[in-house]
Amino acid sequence: MNMDTLLQKLADEQGLHRPQEFHRTGDLTIASNLVFSSPDPAEWTSCGNMPHGTHPVHIAVDRWQDRETGLEQVDVTMALIPFAEPEAIAEAEFEDAVDDHQPLGPSLGFLWDGVAMDALRFKGPRPAAFPDLDAFVAHVEAELAVPDADGRPRAWVDVTVDERTGSNVLAFPMIADSAGCYEGRDADGRLVALLFTAG
Repeated sequence: MNMDTLLQKLADEQGLHRPQEFHRTGDLTIASNLVFSSPDPAEWTSCGNMPHGTHPVHIAVDRWQDRETGLEQVDVTMALIPFAEPEAIAEAEFEDAVDDHQPLGPSLGFLWDGVAMDALRFKGPRPAAFPDLDAFVAHVEAELAVPDADGRPRAWVDVTVDERTGSNVLAFPMIADSAGCYEGRDADGRLVALLFTAG
């Protein structure tokens, strides 16, 4: 089983609109608790007991033509961080790791850790390039507005915000108001994947 087949299976199981595309984004470096949320959530819950380190991220993408402007729009509906081969993840049981409302959107979703969130929102070491969260969001929106190598709207951007740890933010265009996070475990209880949904 390849990763695209796995992602389609997971999207079907989650009842998501059938994605047109699947992509491997940049890696996500985690040095603290993982969060999947809007850029400035009033409240949030960390997602799963994710191992610290650098991990690949795969996404499902929906594209359509805006009826008024005729322009192509893009919406990321799902993200997966695998810790095992696709066959093992396909057999895993996925359980809700947040069990509460996790704010998302209205047009962006961030996959980031506590180090990155502290640097951009709170009292962590502030990135020199981004004096505040508004500046960071403006940077992300500007990057997403630049077409990709195929001349199409971008489905993600990857921005490092803490040079000491390498913690970064993967930002996605999303049309949703809540985020889901699910832990995938095998029959022995081993964590094989984290699945994030936008709904």
